[in-house]
Amino acid sequence: MKLLLFGVLPLLLAGQANAARALDGDQSGQIRVQGPPKWPDSYEVEYTLSLPYVQTMQPGGLKYPVHVWWDGPGQKYRFDVYGGMDSNGWNLQEGYYWNLYPRITEVTCDFANGTVGPTARQSLMGLLGLGEGDSASPLPDISGWSYAGTARVRNAEALVWQLSVRNGEKTANYQFYTALNGWPIMFYMMGRNLITGSHFDEYVIEFTRFKPGPIAASAFALPGTCKAAMRQQQQQQQQQQQVENGGALTGMRGVAARVGALLPAAVLGPAQDTSGILNELRTRSETVLEANARFVDEHNRRVRDAATSATSAASGSAGAGGGASAVAEGTSYTLSLNRFAHLTHEQWAAGMLGLKRSTAGGGGSSSAAGAAANGGGRTRLGSAALGTYERVLSNDQLPANVDWRGTGADGPGVKDQVSCGSCWAFSAAGAMQGAWFKATGQSLSFSEQQLVDCAWDYGNDGCAGGFVEPTIQYVVDAGGVTQESEYPYLAQNSFCNGPFAPTTSPPPGDTSTAANAAANATSAVPSQRGGRSSRSVAASARFSGYVNVPSRDEGALMEAVALHGPVAVLMNAALPPFKFYSEGVYYNEQCGQGPESMDHAILLVGYGTTPEGVDYWLIKNSWSKYWGMDGYARIARKGNDCGITTDPVLAVVDAAAVAATVAKTTSAAAAAAATKTVV
Repeated sequence: MKLLLFGVLPLLLAGQANAARALDGDQSGQIRVQGPPKWPDSYEVEYTLSLPYVQTMQPGGLKYPVHVWWDGPGQKYRFDVYGGMDSNGWNLQEGYYWNLYPRITEVTCDFANGTVGPTARQSLMGLLGLGEGDSASPLPDISGWSYAGTARVRNAEALVWQLSVRNGEKTANYQFYTALNGWPIMFYMMGRNLITGSHFDEYVIEFTRFKPGPIAASAFALPGTCKAAMRQQQQQQQQQQQVENGGALTGMRGVAARVGALLPAAVLGPAQDTSGILNELRTRSETVLEANARFVDEHNRRVRDAATSATSAASGSAGAGGGASAVAEGTSYTLSLNRFAHLTHEQWAAGMLGLKRSTAGGGGSSSAAGAAANGGGRTRLGSAALGTYERVLSNDQLPANVDWRGTGADGPGVKDQVSCGSCWAFSAAGAMQGAWFKATGQSLSFSEQQLVDCAWDYGNDGCAGGFVEPTIQYVVDAGGVTQESEYPYLAQNSFCNGPFAPTTSPPPGDTSTAANAAANATSAVPSQRGGRSSRSVAASARFSGYVNVPSRDEGALMEAVALHGPVAVLMNAALPPFKFYSEGVYYNEQCGQGPESMDHAILLVGYGTTPEGVDYWLIKNSWSKYWGMDGYARIARKGNDCGITTDPVLAVVDAAAVAATVAKTTSAAAAAAATKTVV
């Protein structure tokens, strides 16, 4: 996810809503401190997770209301988001799990039950950000943190506990605020990226309720919709001898990673010995954060060494991660510890790589045929495929450089998918935004949430992944796509709203979780679009389909992006260096280029050549402007391009909709000019 950057966290949190203010003089000395609290082994907690940086794209930022029930001895766990619109239940001792969530206009449930051995259980606990034994808790273990004085939080006195983790010149600082009775009040991080000398990033958890003690069994009761899923799963039990070898555990891991990204404990990774971090940082076992920091340092050192030694560059002595071999190819890129630094690679991949893989169809991993081959709903194969792109320019007629950044074709700039595996929606929306701007001159920001919520029947699985081409097919069939301002992003599966959804209603029941969330979401979460809505939401743009650019045809792709604007493309992004990419031309000889290797959907916004003569593709990611080059990256264009040319897709606008828009715009401009003349 995107929760942390490294730097010095000020004790004074001036300027923040509900911020903490340090007390002066002897006031803080009036409180006797016995030590950080140790959380009970069972409790119920509610909090709001705020991601203020998202406000660059969405006014007010993004806030997750979260409700957690935790029974440590029983290893039972329930996690609700947005008033129960998405609800997860885990019983790690007995090995079953359920996830209740919206699917278009209905409530559906994924259920897994079977033999989950100790290895699988440990993996799931780690993905949830929970440790084993005493460290298994949704709240971070702060027993080894240092006392940092007192502060005022929401007009109440609070104790401040601080953890600082150093790696060379890099420092991560955490501050946890507790009430005088030891209950949690706030968990706050704010820091400057000392590596790049750039932006500040924020991560805020404000606790609104904490109830220690045993949890009622009803909190973990299986919802009615999930009971039906359980019966269906039991009927298939003979075909599923081991959950660990089937798709059920894979689904559990994906949801666990996404849930873990929203938990305070997941910030520090599973089962960390915080006293060891403070007292014996360099001699005890590594934390996730430290391992990632060392990976970044070693990569950058290899690149520096290779750049000053032609011999080492030629021999490829830094093969791991592509450091020296990249320099040998004439490329060079650096890494930085960014907001993914606290996540394990599996946690990061589950939340940030949302392309569903396919080897079918021949048109790339996001093809409609691939979607059908992989299930994911009642995939509809329609008429949106309008053929293959045909070139009109020769190679020597192509522009030397193309860059759509900062133009109307780039829309509002870089967005953030947060912990939802919705890259496919951002890629498709970006391609449509560019095509609409080229045709009409209107720079719009289309709603990715509409695509996440409504395009399930086209092979997509919401936050669990999807495809590009079938998503554009959905937009064609649905009569268009609306703007983000009308249908804001939640980074979560939600009910399909407005005219883009069928008229069927979800089944009654499940009053404890998602089924009633649709009815009470407005009152429970007034600042977010939680449940179904009858509010009129009109389509802002219509499309007639898409055109595939020939696979592995570099010249055709250069021409397409030069003449027609941003293009939806795929890539193999799962290798660790790409996670921490900072700047330069990314090259990794380990990248796959075939359809089966594609795991991430992005937007191609240009190409060019560096002053050193290195050819590159310019891509726009959906991991916020706090990744890479303000959200963009350069990928090597010659040789191994990590799949950029594997399956490019151009969106095609609806001619009638464009004509109507242009006519309306022209008429409005003429009226404005006439009014100005009269005045």
